[in-house]
Amino acid sequence: MVKIALFFNDGGPSNNLISIIKRYEEDYEWHLFAFKESPAWLVFEKANLGVCIKELDKDSDIKQELLFLKPAVVLVGTSWQNRTHLEFIKVAKTLHIPSVAMLEHWVNYRERFGYPDKNYRKNISDFITVNDIYGYEMADDLGFANIIKLRFYNLLDDIEIFENTQIKEQNSLLFISEPTKKVALNSYGNENYWGFDEFEVYEEICENMELFGTNELNIRLHPSDEIGKYDYLTSRYKNIKIEIENPYETALISSLCKNKIIIGIDGFVLFEAMLLGKLSLSLMPPSKRECVVPIFEQNKIRAINKNMKLSDFKRALSVDEIKSFGIDFATMIKQIVK
Repeated sequence: MVKIALFFNDGGPSNNLISIIKRYEEDYEWHLFAFKESPAWLVFEKANLGVCIKELDKDSDIKQELLFLKPAVVLVGTSWQNRTHLEFIKVAKTLHIPSVAMLEHWVNYRERFGYPDKNYRKNISDFITVNDIYGYEMADDLGFANIIKLRFYNLLDDIEIFENTQIKEQNSLLFISEPTKKVALNSYGNENYWGFDEFEVYEEICENMELFGTNELNIRLHPSDEIGKYDYLTSRYKNIKIEIENPYETALISSLCKNKIIIGIDGFVLFEAMLLGKLSLSLMPPSKRECVVPIFEQNKIRAINKNMKLSDFKRALSVDEIKSFGIDFATMIKQIVK
């Protein structure tokens, strides 16, 4: 049986991998390396799949681990929180084991491999996977080689749930959290690198809730957020009914089904919300950062205009492109191992 070594840290790529393993659990021998209590560790513990989980720490010898395991392929999820995936790629190349990096959305493709270091291209894996035409075009424009179009299994699962859901949509707004300050600090050494942070965005929404026709605001924490990060909002904005969602307790698709309007700064969830026909908006203050999520351009706003009307924005419900995109996981592994 083909052995697959995995290193994952962040929640997004881990959830996609869970959807893959559920389909192919018996077809491969899965070995996951992860740091204890990382988002990946927590996601896999909850999933309770037939995966051998190996705990890493700062002293782990990745080369010795892979020499002992002798996998046919090394598959990594990329992360902004640490650079361990780059070490797995480096060691795999040294041992002549094919390496694959899964790029699950469109944000910071170069930074995932060490940019702005001028030698970041040396860190790029032998193959990378993308899950939609927008990701493919972005990776291709950056000159990445050996790009594999892979089916977006996690999104396909969510689409199926949405199409059969019994969850009633409420007149509420869902804000998708992101750790803007942490990402800026980790990637650029300056938590104010983009000139704004997530708290400014959240507070602008709270101060303009009447424009959204609701006083119900749900904030979905990022897997890397501290649980009490936004507790101060409830005392500051007493006229708003605010609920905080723990991403380890509430499935993303359940949140999307329940809420009418989805707002975030950047990130994959805005794309999924648009596909499901929700009103999906990116709110990003004027800065040198651009929203790269492929949602409608008029739904990317820099500030909330007091004259704004929800009818100014577009909605969509079209999943055909995602359903027809890419090859299946088994075909990919067969091609790489061959």
